[in-house]
Amino acid sequence: MLVMAIAPSVPYAATVSAQSDITLELGASQIGPPVGVDGSNARFLIGGLRASRFSTNGSGVFGSVLLGQTLNDTTGGNFLSGILEGTLASRWTPDLTAQFDIRLMGYGVKNPFPYRAFAAEGGPSLRFRRPNLSVKVAGLGGVGRSRLELWRTEGGLTRIFEDDLWRAGGAAEIMVGPVTSSLGLVGGLHHTPGGGYQHIGGRLVVAGLWGLAELRLDRWTTPEGAETTGGLAIVLPFGSAWNARAYLGRTEPDPLTLARPGSGSGGLLIGRNLLPVDEEPIDIPRIYEVIRYGDATSRVRLSVESAGASVVQLLGDFTQWQPVLMTRDGDRWLVEVDVPVGTHHFGFMVDDEWYVPDDAPDVVADDWGRLSATLVIEGVGS
Repeated sequence: MLVMAIAPSVPYAATVSAQSDITLELGASQIGPPVGVDGSNARFLIGGLRASRFSTNGSGVFGSVLLGQTLNDTTGGNFLSGILEGTLASRWTPDLTAQFDIRLMGYGVKNPFPYRAFAAEGGPSLRFRRPNLSVKVAGLGGVGRSRLELWRTEGGLTRIFEDDLWRAGGAAEIMVGPVTSSLGLVGGLHHTPGGGYQHIGGRLVVAGLWGLAELRLDRWTTPEGAETTGGLAIVLPFGSAWNARAYLGRTEPDPLTLARPGSGSGGLLIGRNLLPVDEEPIDIPRIYEVIRYGDATSRVRLSVESAGASVVQLLGDFTQWQPVLMTRDGDRWLVEVDVPVGTHHFGFMVDDEWYVPDDAPDVVADDWGRLSATLVIEGVGS
């Protein structure tokens, strides 16, 4: 689909601490013609709105609408696309999460010929997650309908093509590495009315306070031949409410709409969160406090409120993601640890359930969906 050029797979939610988001976006995109089709690049001005609401366990809803205004009428028409996604997640054990996703899509182009497609897809998945390992398997099915109108001359209708769309298959991925950088393999099999699709590829995801980037490379086998696709997607937050999303690469074939891979594309969107940002200080106990600075490491006291818990443990990259037992002090749990200079991520295990409180600083989500808080330690000479 055309929107893929400016809607990379890197999750925007991975770079923000808020669980609710309503963002207005403006930008531009350039999209090459499908492989095997003669034509020039199509250029668009893009405007859109996206919104999301997710709980800390990964359940939630996401929606977006994008409108594209063509800048060259001879190579592409205006388009309107919309996506609505819902996710229901349940953590069966601390390491195993079950999830069901459903996605509704609509897409329409007015010229050079009217084309519309509507589809729904989704399926269950299981993810096994350890501090430096994530394995996911997922089933996927989808149905849809497309309609194409062809004219000899505008206003003189010649023929209408209507097609039923469907796909069925599954995918798997394995990612290794910490929250800040992970490397992995992905693959999938898909059956469609047009034939079978298979793909295998690699992913590199790097995240931090600066933002998030994903590099991807895939080898696709389609009914029309083999293709190599890939790209780089970047999300950069700046200020308290602004962000930028950019993508450069070749779009993937779509087994549901039977779209061919693109010959090359790129796009940039600047977004502004429309929800109010509360910048007033909140009078609550700090989740961590540096009690002694050092050149290489500093002593840090961490605390979390959990009145009804029996056992609370701290886990972070500075503990090699090994649990450190915390001590109860009234309704809060405390522990002191030595933390090296730099940026770190951490969370708590409360009675064998992963937990990051709402007041945690700079919460990020790894590519596997687990939230972690951020801790920045500066050296004495910094």
